[in-house]
Amino acid sequence: MIENKIVIVDDEESIRELVGDLLESENFKVIKCADTDEGYKRILKSKPDLVILDVKMPQIGGIELCRLLRENVETKNIPVIMLTVESTETDKVIGLGVGADDYITKPFSNRELVARIRALLRRVSRIDDKNVSIEVDDLVMNLEARTVTIKGKEIKLRPKEFDLLHMFLLKPNVVLNRDYILENVFDYNIGVTTRTIDTHIKNLRQALGSWGDKINTIFGRGFKFVPNVKKK
Repeated sequence: MIENKIVIVDDEESIRELVGDLLESENFKVIKCADTDEGYKRILKSKPDLVILDVKMPQIGGIELCRLLRENVETKNIPVIMLTVESTETDKVIGLGVGADDYITKPFSNRELVARIRALLRRVSRIDDKNVSIEVDDLVMNLEARTVTIKGKEIKLRPKEFDLLHMFLLKPNVVLNRDYILENVFDYNIGVTTRTIDTHIKNLRQALGSWGDKINTIFGRGFKFVPNVKKK
């Protein structure tokens, strides 16, 4: 039984074949692309459940392709894992800044890659069936469509930002430490650091505009969502 559809975009044939064979052995349906142009076309056509992008590629490159996916309404919520031969913090921050959901450094273990993929797919599909939407003040979150509107205007959120906001809306006026966020949003992904969490929350606040002021930093403890904050 085929589980999920995954697109792999990597200009190294050996990596495409290695990852492709691994995922097919785990019951995933795999589409392999050798460059970002082909990858973008196949992603638009096939609407996969997850995309694996190599950072360094000819043409536009993996980071720019991720940016394009996030800007397109049809692909903005597709989870993206980026592959890189570099483990620098700067590359990760740039990737996360354009909407990547996870990072994994080459060489990687097969078990780690599969675990990361399953954790990300599990997190994206985690929807509360009893409450299709959540309304707080003038914000409405639709869990099924994975959309957020403020005063009727849709706010563009990347998958991780959506999951973070969902977590905050479910826990108003509660201080959530980074361990809690790591467990409930990132599934204890070993590649996620404190800076990674802070970057995602910063991006979420920026996307929400003045509404983002409701997410407070509690120094030394974590973060707290406070509804009905009085505007200055």
